Amino acid sequence: MSHFKNYRYHLEYHALRLAALMVQCLPWRWLRPLGKAIGFFFFVLDRNRRHVALANIKAAFGDEYDEKGRRRIALKSYTIFAATFLELLWSPRLTPKIIDKLATIELIDPISSPKQQGVAVIYCCLHAANFEWTGQITARYAEKFPVIAQKFKNPLLEKLFSQWRSSLGQEILHQEQAMLKLFRYLKKGGKFGILVDLNLKPKEGPVIVRAFDDLLVPLTRLPAELAMRTGALLVPVECLIRGQGGYTLRFHAPIPMTKESTVESLTQDYWNVLESGIRRHPECWLWSYKHWRYRPSCAQKDVYPFYAQCFDEFDLLLDQWHKKSCDRHSHS
Repeated sequence: MSHFKNYRYHLEYHALRLAALMVQCLPWRWLRPLGKAIGFFFFVLDRNRRHVALANIKAAFGDEYDEKGRRRIALKSYTIFAATFLELLWSPRLTPKIIDKLATIELIDPISSPKQQGVAVIYCCLHAANFEWTGQITARYAEKFPVIAQKFKNPLLEKLFSQWRSSLGQEILHQEQAMLKLFRYLKKGGKFGILVDLNLKPKEGPVIVRAFDDLLVPLTRLPAELAMRTGALLVPVECLIRGQGGYTLRFHAPIPMTKESTVESLTQDYWNVLESGIRRHPECWLWSYKHWRYRPSCAQKDVYPFYAQCFDEFDLLLDQWHKKSCDRHSHS
């Protein structure tokens, strides 16, 4: 590591640690109004990410929203994300008693409950509302609840974020190290949560999912793969913002699994459930992330956001996906 990069990493670490100590001095109810102000500030100044957010909303919803509506959704998404980040910094102050006050559990099917003992469950979530506390809230009720997280380029920041994300005892696992450990864990009736809306590179073996009717995106195959190997339930989870403050976690019914189920079909099924939540509450999703980095070479350019690019590896992955789809239809 170069001296400059080492210096920058330490500067980032101490600056963020100081910011966290300041945030932890504030009452929790101050964080959302403060996040609203910070989110508005960044929405105005962060031109590049703002354009990404507006382009994503346009690609997802087409003409369902006019320009004013798209800006309203993007701005609200910024403010929600800012509040989420502040609450993550505040996480060391979380206790089970505080969780009980600020969180409500809504069950579509009782078997999906994190309170169920001995039932192996994989909770599939999005970067929506307070996705950082979704794991914290679930860990309040589920014993030894691992959370899958991405690695940081700055290892010092990774240490900080792991501490905040494991305030109630969660175990933080990196996806590339998680498969075998989670396999054994699920076989014993364990539960874990994973954010499923991050783009994977074609060489990382993703699953192609159709989103918002016309957009194709490579997502992780880990939840569906583990569910098929272990018999664990695949449960989509929504995090919703309560009007009076706090959050509601909506645990949907498990995705049906049959002999005909495949990793591709299961991934598409839980995505469809989660996407319906985005359509109901579009402001909650993290629109400033580049959700559609890859564009099929045969697709119309204006269907995808401006930043989407064509790659031969993605086209090859699509060819394999189409072939599997045709094989499934022919056998059925």
